[in-house]
Parts: sequence; C-alpha cells; structure tokens
Amino acid sequence: MKKPIDTQNIILHKCMRETLTLEAAIKESNRCLLCHDAPCSAGCPAGTDPGKFIRQIKFYNYKGAARTIRSNNILGSVCAHICPVEKLCEKACSIKALEDPININGLQRFATEYGKIHKLEPLKRSKKNNGKIAIIGCGPAGMSCASQLAKMDYDVCIFEREPSAGGVIKWNIPEFRLPEDALNYDIENLANQGVEIKFNSAIDSKESLNKLKSEGFEAVFISSGLSEAFMLDMFKTYTNALDYITFLRQVKFGKDKLNLKDKNIAVIGGGSVAIDSAVSAKSCGANRVYLISLEHLAELPADEEEIKLAQLMKIIFKSGSQVTGVIQDGNIITGIKGIEIDWVQEGKFTPDNARQVSGTEFSLNVDLVVQAIGTKPGKEVGNFAEGIKTKGKGVIMVNDTFETNIPWIFAGGDVVNGGATVVQAVAEGKKAAESMDKYLKNRR
Repeated sequence: MKKPIDTQNIILHKCMRETLTLEAAIKESNRCLLCHDAPCSAGCPAGTDPGKFIRQIKFYNYKGAARTIRSNNILGSVCAHICPVEKLCEKACSIKALEDPININGLQRFATEYGKIHKLEPLKRSKKNNGKIAIIGCGPAGMSCASQLAKMDYDVCIFEREPSAGGVIKWNIPEFRLPEDALNYDIENLANQGVEIKFNSAIDSKESLNKLKSEGFEAVFISSGLSEAFMLDMFKTYTNALDYITFLRQVKFGKDKLNLKDKNIAVIGGGSVAIDSAVSAKSCGANRVYLISLEHLAELPADEEEIKLAQLMKIIFKSGSQVTGVIQDGNIITGIKGIEIDWVQEGKFTPDNARQVSGTEFSLNVDLVVQAIGTKPGKEVGNFAEGIKTKGKGVIMVNDTFETNIPWIFAGGDVVNGGATVVQAVAEGKKAAESMDKYLKNRR
C-alpha cells in the first residue's frame, strides 16, 4: 500500500523562503537600479545595508556581500528567513514604481549561505581589554548588543536561563519558518567573537544586579524578552487550553508530542504567533483549525506572507469575532461560543472597543484552545530589576539611549518595546551597545 501524501507539509516546504541559486541571484541583483542613497538600506532598522550587499552580488563579490551582512547584523542569517521585508526594505525599493521589488530576502539568504559554505574567516575576536559587561538574555537584542560590544573589545558575558541561545526565535518560531541551521550559524559567529554565554543561568533574584557589580561588571544590558503569556479568565481552569508559548514549544521540542491528528483546534489571536500556532497545528494533522480574532481579515497584525500561508493550509479564519463562552465536560473544553463584532471606533483594535452584532452568534466543537493574545515580562524581571521603572504590562522604561533610571543599567528588545520584530530587537541591541560604550568612556 502506498503511503498517503502529506499535502500539508508539501505546502509548508514550498512556502518556506528558499535560497536563490547562483544564477538566480545574479539575475535578481541585475534588476537593481543601484540607487545612490539606497532607500532599501534606509528601510532596514538593523542597518544590514541591503543596498551595499546587492551591489556586491551584482558585481560578483559574493564574499563581500556575506561579510557586509555579517558585520552589520549578527542575526543576518535569521533575518533572511523571518524579517518582514514587505514592510521594510522591499517596501522602500525604488524599482517598485516599475515592477516587483528586488527579492532582497532571497539575495540575503544567498549571501549568508555562500558565507557559510565557503567558511569565511570569523569576525574579529574581542581583545576583552575594555571592561566587563553583562547581558541578561541571549535573544535577538542580547545577541546584537553582545556582538557590537565585542567589536569594541569589551569582555561580554551573556546570562541565559535556557539551555540554548536564541530566545524567542529558538523556542517559539516553527522550523518551517526558521531552519535551525540558520540560527546555529549566527550563534557560531557570535561565539567566534569571544562572547561568553552562560546557559542555565537565570538572573531572577533581588540581589542579582548587585552581585554582577561586585563581580566587576561595569554595565548591564537587560534583554530578557517577554516570557509570560496572557490568558483569558474563561479558559484558566481547563486542561485543554494552552498559551501559545507552551503550545509552540511542545510542537517543536516536546518529548511527548501533542496528539493533534484529526482534532479540531481553536487559536485565539490574529498576530504572527497566532498564525504560527494555527499552521503548526494543521501540520501536525489537525482536522479543522479555526483562527478567531477581533480584527477583521484586512486588519490582522500578522504579515501578509504568513496570512497567505495560513490560507493555503486551509486555516478557517473567524475574523471580526469574539469568544463569549465555553462548552465543557468537567474541566475539559468541548466547544466554544462566539459572536461577530464591529468596531465602535475605527482603528482601535481592543476588546473594549468591540460591539457585538446581534444574530451572528456561533459555536464550534473543539478539542484544544490555543491562546495567542500577547505576552508580558516574566515575574523574574520584577525581582532582579527592583528599583527600575516600568510601565504598562511591566515593560522597562528607558530613555533615547536605552538607559534605565539606574545609570549603569540599560535595556532593549521586547522587554522594552513590548513585542516587535527580530530586526527591531537587533537595532535596539546595536544602539544600546553604542550608548553603553559612551557611558563607560565618559565615566572614566
């Protein structure tokens, strides 16, 4: 008997961003207009400088292109796979006035893969003679800050509570969007700069920062991210209601894989992590996957590329809808109730602005509910960051230089911006490193 064709995973494979061949990269780079002040470079928050590396590819300097990316963005390989280019560099591409924008992420993947295959010499190793700096969290902002500081010859140590580096991109982004090899390559490049990473080293007590100071660290960068997912009160007592962090981690790394075959799954949320959860559930054999969001389809915060993939995977969008109740059997959810909504005030996408539309009630039979409605800093931040000013859901307040109200402590990434793109975290890490360098030089 022939093995049934796994159509869902065929779709996933086809939708992954693939590396361009040499011939395709040359052809694509030759479409570039070679703008003098390249708007694509201005459109990159991390300063990866696509204008320069595209020009280098166009003139057959592939090693130079790889070095440009790596020297400007330690997560160049990761960003080539997951950066929302349609909102950033490709959106700014000048050729858009005439035809499709340059395939910048394809050229970036080509260049980073070329660098990996040809084993380019590593970035300059830090001499570690310019002072000690501690970084809390080895996610995108922390890795970016560490790389920039290593270039300035600081002795950098990252304290990471998990057993591996990468933060959210390691644990929460599915393999179909980010191959593990891409992240590992960037981590290897960071290690080659002489940055030390201490794994299983949580900074979570009130004495932690003072202890770092007593150990000779002259400045600290907090990049601990957002680790605690929000949960709706109506789901808190049920065993088959998970937050997206738990769900995605179980799908990607769980020893006891979730049995989703032929199950009906409801994912609540409309952002990138909600799409990732829905697509992951479908790829694990789920029967029907519903994506329930307050936002209407045209308002979803997820990227267009992600929405198209979900549609190809036959995710059922229940957009412009609100969950109103649970159908249960004891502590097990067997279904959910909902209703369609309109906005009271246009452009304000919050529950308190939703107006339920009478006569649009619905109910769905479900076996699992995944909540992807946002995250906040974990409780450990409130412990070790005692005295540091926070706001809103507990994010750390900083000034324009990413300095907190305590002079020697800086912060950046999701723990400051409340959750943004990886490329934004990279940008904040680089800027914070420059500020820390100025702070230490001025103090001396």
